[in-house]
This record gives sequence, C-alpha cells and structure tokens, in this order.
Amino acid sequence: MLRKIRARWAVIHLIFPLVFAACADEPVQESVARIQGGPPVIRDVDVTLRYPVELVAAEQVSVAPVAVSGFLTNVFVDVGDKVEAGQVLATLDCREYAAQGAQVAKTISQRQAQVEETKSLLDRMLLMERDNLIAPAEVDRARAAYRVAEAQLAEARARLSEVSQRQGYCSLKAPFDGYVSARYLDPGAMVGPGEKPVVSLVRTNDVTVLASLIEKDAVKVSKDMRVNIVLHAFPERGFEGRIARIGRAIEPISRTLPIEIDIPNSGDLLLPGMTGRVEIVIDTHRDAVLLPVTALLHLERASYAFIVEPDEEGVMRARRVEVKLGEDLGDWIEIVEGIAATDQVVLFGRELVTDGKRVEIRPPTMLPELPRGLADPKPALDEGVTADEGAPAAHEVANEPAGVEASGQEALPAAPISADAADREKPNGKKKSTSAGSTASKPASAKQGAASKSRSAASGEGG
Repeated sequence: MLRKIRARWAVIHLIFPLVFAACADEPVQESVARIQGGPPVIRDVDVTLRYPVELVAAEQVSVAPVAVSGFLTNVFVDVGDKVEAGQVLATLDCREYAAQGAQVAKTISQRQAQVEETKSLLDRMLLMERDNLIAPAEVDRARAAYRVAEAQLAEARARLSEVSQRQGYCSLKAPFDGYVSARYLDPGAMVGPGEKPVVSLVRTNDVTVLASLIEKDAVKVSKDMRVNIVLHAFPERGFEGRIARIGRAIEPISRTLPIEIDIPNSGDLLLPGMTGRVEIVIDTHRDAVLLPVTALLHLERASYAFIVEPDEEGVMRARRVEVKLGEDLGDWIEIVEGIAATDQVVLFGRELVTDGKRVEIRPPTMLPELPRGLADPKPALDEGVTADEGAPAAHEVANEPAGVEASGQEALPAAPISADAADREKPNGKKKSTSAGSTASKPASAKQGAASKSRSAASGEGG
C-alpha cells in the first residue's frame, strides 16, 4: 500500500513541472480598454466673475403718520395695488384738529376786529396830534396797541396754519408712483409717529441689483462695466445692466465690497426680492481648449487627463498627463496647460484606463451641451493640418485592420457621432475620410509611416 502511494506522488512530481512549463510557453494576450475619445473642443472663453445677487426696488418707503396720532378710519389700498403720487392711501380720525381749526378761525376774526379798531383809533389821534390837541404820550399808546393787535392776528393765523397742516397729516398720501408691497394695519388701529407703518410702497420701473465681491475681485471691476444678470425665476433669460455704484470700503465683517447695478424694468417683470447671479466678463481667452468633466481625474494635489498616442511599436496606449484648469463652465472645463488642440483625449471611459494601458478609441456617442454662447463650432485642428493628418479613424487607433477587433473577432458598428463631433470633423466643409487606404496613401509624417509598417507586420504575424 505504501509503495502505491509513493508511486503516485512520484508521478505527480513529474507531471506538475511539465504542465507549468507548457503554461509558461503560452503567450499572455494583453487586454484592450475600449473608450470614447477625440480631440478637445476649441472655443473663445470669457473669463467671468459670478456672484449671487438680490433685487431691490429703486425706491421703497413705509407710510406712517408724521406728526399726528389717532385711530385709522379708512385704508383705501391693499397689497399689489398700483398707486400714483399724491393718491390718498389712508385717513385718520382728525375731528380734534377740525375743532381746533374752527376755534382758531374764530380767534382770527376777533384779532382782525381788534386790528381794525386800534388802527382807526391811531388814525384819529394822529390827526389830533397835528393840531396839538392831544399829548404825544397818548399817540404812542395808540400806536403800541395797534402793533399788539397786529401781532396777535399774525399769531392766530400761524396757529391756523399749524392746525391745517396737522389736518393734512391725517391723510396719508403716496410719495411716488408705485405698488403697495405690504399692508400692516386695518381701520380702527391706533397709529402715531414712530409706531408701526400702515402700508409699504415700492417703485419698480427700475430695480437695483445688489452684489458683494471678494477682495481679490474688487479691483477687477469698474463703474459703467456691462454685466449680465441671470435670475432663478428666468433661468433661460439674461438681463443686461451696468455697474452704477461701487462701494469705497471693504465691509469689515464679510470682507467684501458692495456694488449696485441698475436695470430698467418698464414692464414690471422683475420683482424686488428675486435672486440669481451676476456674470461680469473681465477678459477673453482666445482659442481655449475645453474638455468635458468626465475626461478629468482629480487627485489631492493635481488634476489629470489621459491622451492616446502610439508607443515605439505603434500600439495605441493611454498616457496620463497633468493639466492646469482654467474657467469652470459647468459640464466643460478650460484646460490652460497640458493638452494640445490636436491631442486625442479619453473623453468617456477614463475609469477603464491607467497610464500605459492599451486602448481602442471610438468617437463619443454624445457630448455634454456647451454653455450658452459657445455652441458655434470651431475647428479643433490648425488650418495647416488636413483631416487625414489629424485624428485617426477608430479602427486605426485600435491598431487593427478595418472591421477587426484586437481579439480578432468582427468589430462592432461604429458609434454615432454627436453634432459637435461631426462639426469638428468638417473644418473645411468636407467630410473627413475614414478609410484605411486614404490614410495609408498620404502619411502625415515618417513616424506615421513607420507605425503603419509595424501594424502591417503585426497583422501578418497574427494571420
């Protein structure tokens, strides 16, 4: 029994080395990552400052009694009503002032009679003094009585003017054309100076936009600079305006500089209290390189993208490059450094590749929508580079003959190209050739010719 076990172990020790040697002789096939990519998008990009804003009325006032106190008898307006300058908004119970006015009017009549009486007496004494029929002292007393009567009449008239003015305060009037934004009190409420207002009015034929800039951006704006306002209530519409006022001191708490922008609002479309953002263009980057956010890899210290290029053997591989970011455009980001206009960039499928990974690149099926104002197509290639010398076709980048995958099986149909990608492939109004024959007939450079020979040799060995 023991001999049989030993014999079996001997056979196993002989077979395993042979099996391992056979496996080691078999070549390991390198995997290929299928990604979507192409050249970056080239556009002119505005360097824009964006800040949250709030709209306020050009004029706003709370209407309350100025110098009188009393009960509200009527409130003639309500929230949302349109009012005109001078229109009566509310009235107070001013019967007390009416009675005072009647009393003062009676006093004026009495003072007027006294003035007439003392004036007549003075005139008679002056005639008697001319004939030396009266002592001068009597004339002086008559003259003084007349002046006292005139002063008392003037005092009564001033008192009547004061009572009349107070009666005017009992009618609360609109100081300008506008709308009632709030109503606080109803008839019967007690009101007076310094107490709760009756209504609030706003003038909205012009609105003011308030924003606050951080210190480093405060020095980049100037008065009368054009800006664009985008409100949450109208996300698809922009409102143009100019910077009307700039603060002259940084606020100590928020460390920001306030600015005000005036916007005409003749149609009363904009309402105080609306919020949104202001866009202030301070510069323009010509022919900027743009990539979708899906093409970027953000690490702790830097951001990266993957470009596709042939290695020494002509095999297309992904290479990770560090990039410097510029303007953030939402789904797109400006690349300041690291990517050229003619580079083939991994746009979708970045998570499938690593540095040096063999890839098969296809045109993207769909690209994110470009921001408003950047949708006009602009060629990604320079004028001196032809379409055949630019981005290679999908099957050429995969380093395989047309219609054959890296594994030797039949290729999948080419994915549809988005409108932006199609426009980029037609920089001169002609459709870009994708046949292997046309590319081989006119190589872009000696390096491409060498790469074509390597691919032909590789295909012959595979066959």
